[in-house]
Amino acid sequence: MQVPSKPWWWRSLWGFSIAGLVIAAFIEYFYEGIPADTVLGAVTMVSIFLAVSYYMRAKPNLTLNRAAYLLLGLSPIGFLLWLVEALALSHVIVMGSVAWPLDLVSIIIPFIIGVFIGDWIGKRRDYRLTLSP
Repeated sequence: MQVPSKPWWWRSLWGFSIAGLVIAAFIEYFYEGIPADTVLGAVTMVSIFLAVSYYMRAKPNLTLNRAAYLLLGLSPIGFLLWLVEALALSHVIVMGSVAWPLDLVSIIIPFIIGVFIGDWIGKRRDYRLTLSP
């Protein structure tokens, strides 16, 4: 089985990502007046995310791909479930009006269900990410 080669835009994607990060940092510091330590912290975090995303594409493995699907379930899917629950039960549960454990449970359960949904999606796709070799 031959491994498909990387698309033609592969190298330029990472170059443009780094160039965009540097340009955004200069704009934030010089034109927006954001303090240097804040800009440096943001550049560091984005650089870490870029490095992890490059590693996930360059050397895919099951553990990292599964973590990506769990994060998919946790963040957007879990948030959407929480939003639906908050809108559907807004007349029943008003934050702060009942005991705090019920507030905590009503926040945590949609995100846990989202993680299970993300894991289920990953299992159906054999934990393969889009455009992965």
